[in-house]
This record gives sequence, structure tokens and C-alpha cells, in this order.
Amino acid sequence: MPRLLRVYPLALIAAVTISTSGCFLVAAGAGAGAAIAYTQRGASASVPGTVDAVFAKAQSAFGSMSISETGQSTENSGATRRLVGKNGENEITVEIKRSSDEVTAVEVIAKKNVVDYDKDYAKRVLDAIVGK
Repeated sequence: MPRLLRVYPLALIAAVTISTSGCFLVAAGAGAGAAIAYTQRGASASVPGTVDAVFAKAQSAFGSMSISETGQSTENSGATRRLVGKNGENEITVEIKRSSDEVTAVEVIAKKNVVDYDKDYAKRVLDAIVGK
């Protein structure tokens, strides 16, 4: 039993160190460019650029990925924009929100139906936006 008491704190310290290191790496990646993270419905990233510049990148990504644009909207005096498209069975929504003067938050959602999301496809779309 005493051995278990010695091993448990070491395992806890190792787990905290690993998870803290992972967060640090994601934060370091965000400073260098756009670190992409999975969300419950798709993928998100903080992308360098204004809302309008990132929206133009999203439209370009739609074109290069053969996604047909089906709608777009602008809210909050241009601080929030949305681009919607379709590719096969997937409906793709790109939500773009101003975070600061130089950074824009982007979330891409790809859904097949009301309950099924394709996070990998959403990440590929976001990769295409970030890479533009």
C-alpha cells in the first residue's frame, strides 16, 4: 500500500506536466500561425487578418474545394460574417468573428444531417482557409 501512495503522486505530476505541455504547444503554435483545434461540431482556429480578409480566404477555399456557395451574412457592423456552402452531402458553414484588429476567430462546421458532423472535412476546409 505505501508503494501505491508513492506512485500515485508521480503519475499525477506526469499527467499534469503532459497536459500543460500540450497546452503550451498549442499556444505556441497559435502565436506562430493558426493552431487548429477540433470542436464539438467541427474545427476552429485564430487566423491572422481582418474579418473581411479571412472571409475572402474562405470564399477562395470554397472555390478550390468545389464547395458551392449557398449563402452569406454579415452581422454586428461587419465584426461577424458567415459563409455557407454545399459539397455533396455536406453543408459547410464558416463562422468568422473579429477577435482583435489583427486576429479573427474562425469555426468551420461540416454536417451531413441534423446530428452527424464531419470534423475531418471541416478541418480540411479550415486548413485551406489558413493556407490561403
